[in-house]
Amino acid sequence: MKRDNGFLKRILYTIESSPLRMTQKRERLLDALVASDRPISAAVLRDKAGLPDSDLVTVYRTLEAFERVGIIQRIPLEESGCLFEVTEPEDHHHHFVCRECHRTERLDFCLGKELEERAKKLGFTEVTHLMEVYGLCEDCQPVHESVDCVGG
Repeated sequence: MKRDNGFLKRILYTIESSPLRMTQKRERLLDALVASDRPISAAVLRDKAGLPDSDLVTVYRTLEAFERVGIIQRIPLEESGCLFEVTEPEDHHHHFVCRECHRTERLDFCLGKELEERAKKLGFTEVTHLMEVYGLCEDCQPVHESVDCVGG
C-alpha cells in the first residue's frame, strides 16, 4: 500500500478521536507497525518495538485495541496465527498469502457488498466476512526438474 505524507496524521487523528489511551508501549508498537513495509506477526512486532518477550500479551491487547479503532487489519494465516498491518482508518481489503513464507499481496477489491446482499436474501443479519486467498508465491514454488524423455 502506498502511504502519502498524510497517512500517519490520519492514523493519529483516528486514535485521538477515539477513547483509546496511548501509552508509551502502544506508541512504540504503532511506530513499529508504521515502519514495517509488510504485514507482520505479533512476535515480530514485539521484537521490532523493543519490548521484552514477556510483553506478548500486551502486544495482542494493543493490536485488538488498534483493530477496534480501525487502524490495523488482521490477516489470518491458513494453518494458524495472524499477521497485522497498519491501514488507512476503516480501510478494508483482502490479500493473497503465501502458504510457506507468508508473503502477502494486497487485493484491492472486495465482494463484501454482494455477499451481504445475498446473505440478507437468505435471512442472515449482522453479516461480516473474511477472505484471504492462499497459494505459493513465486519464490516458494517447488523447482521441477526437467525429465529427459528417452525414446526407443
